[in-house]
Amino acid sequence: MIHRLIIYGDIHGCYDELISLRKKINPQDNDIEVCVGDIITKGKDSIKTLDFIIENNIKSVLGNHEDKIIRYLNHKKSNKKNPIVLDEDEQNIVDNLSQTHKEFLENLSLFMRFGDIMIVHGGVQNHMNLDDLAKKDYQKILRMRYLDQDGNYLTLGQENENSLFWADVYDGNQGFVVYGHQWFKEAKIDKFAIGVDTGCVYGNKLSAVIFKDNNFYIESCICK
Repeated sequence: MIHRLIIYGDIHGCYDELISLRKKINPQDNDIEVCVGDIITKGKDSIKTLDFIIENNIKSVLGNHEDKIIRYLNHKKSNKKNPIVLDEDEQNIVDNLSQTHKEFLENLSLFMRFGDIMIVHGGVQNHMNLDDLAKKDYQKILRMRYLDQDGNYLTLGQENENSLFWADVYDGNQGFVVYGHQWFKEAKIDKFAIGVDTGCVYGNKLSAVIFKDNNFYIESCICK
C-alpha cells in the first residue's frame, strides 16, 4: 500500500533546494515521488538534478522546458536547419546529456494519474479528455495559464485583466489536478486543483504537495 504521494513543483535545476526539501519530507520506500515537469533549465544544476531524479526513481511528467529540449534533439536528427533555437543554458544542457538522460526525457508522459489525482505541467480545459486528447491540445497542456471569458486558451502575452486563470474555472472532470508552470508565492489551492510551482528559481521557494489518506499538506524550503 502506498504510504504517501509526494509531488514536487518546478525544480528548474535547483538541486540544493530539492535535496533540502526532500530531507524535510523524508520519503520512505513505499512513497511515490513525482515532479510536475520543468526539472531542468534556468537553475545552475540541471544535469545534477536530472541525475538525482533518475538515480532515486523519482517520476515526472513532461514540462515545456523538457519538451523544447526533446524537440531540438529530434530536429537535430535531420539534415535541415534546426527551427528550435536554444539559449546558452539550454545548449549547455544538451551538450552534457548522456544517453540515459535522453531516454529519461523522451519517455516522460504528458500526464500521470494516481486514483483521483491527475498530474500535468500546465493545466487542462473543461472540454479536454486527457485519455483521448486532440493533437492540437498537446502543447496547451504544457503551457496552459489563462483563458478568455469563453474558456478559450490564450497564449502567453494574450491575457488581460478580464482573462481567467484555468484552475479558477476548472470543473474537476479530469480529477483533482496538481500542476506547475505558473509560479505563485504560495501554493495555489482551488476546489479541484493545486499549483505547486512557488518560483524557486526566481528566489522564492521550492514546494511539494503530499497526499496521504485523502488529505494533503504542503512542505516548502526557501531558496538560496
